[in-house]
Amino acid sequence: MKIQAAHFIVEIGEPHEKGASIPLTIQKNILLGRPWEEYMPDVSFTSLYVSRRHALITFKEDGFYITDLKSKHGTMVNNNPISPNQPAVLKHGDLITLANDAAILYFSNPVETGPDETVELTTGVPIVPKGTPERITINPDRREVSIDGQPLTLVGKDVDLLLLLYERRNKAVSYDEIKARVWPERIPDPVRNIPDVGNDEITSLVYRLRKRLGSHGDLISAVPRYGYMLDI
Repeated sequence: MKIQAAHFIVEIGEPHEKGASIPLTIQKNILLGRPWEEYMPDVSFTSLYVSRRHALITFKEDGFYITDLKSKHGTMVNNNPISPNQPAVLKHGDLITLANDAAILYFSNPVETGPDETVELTTGVPIVPKGTPERITINPDRREVSIDGQPLTLVGKDVDLLLLLYERRNKAVSYDEIKARVWPERIPDPVRNIPDVGNDEITSLVYRLRKRLGSHGDLISAVPRYGYMLDI
């Protein structure tokens, strides 16, 4: 099996920039976690939701594996939680999520397949907005959005919010759920135990996302005194 090009691509995960490449190696196990005092994981993230020893990347004869190390907020592969201390195999294109989107990585190993094999991609789900022939395609696994086949570049919390609303489409999503899913890195309010995010920040994010969606921005409707909904 060829593994020279195996690496992570960062979608979210401070202090790493979006699109940064983190090479993987077969020579040693790679620890993902949060630095503490003089302790430094091999791949570190500053979010307080990421555990100090969060997950471990290992290499075996048949490929790379990821193991959750009993982290407090868990590890997911392709949006499916993995069991602690149970290695899960990684395939090219897999989406790795630490601590409910505190860090999001893509596993890339394009040379793991033979030259005559085709790497499968997750198919996006088309949305036909009301009253228009245009189509929006959302691919949650790859965090990609396109309108009439043209990619729409959304990054950071813009895409986080859209994917949350899409996941709960045609259902009202509360302000509190938006805060928890879109701002997991924020310190929780000590009384309500949800991220300390003002409703005005959510309003600003919704405004920006509507602008990015252009004529389809009105698909996001406000639910008075409660939150927002993707009305499709």
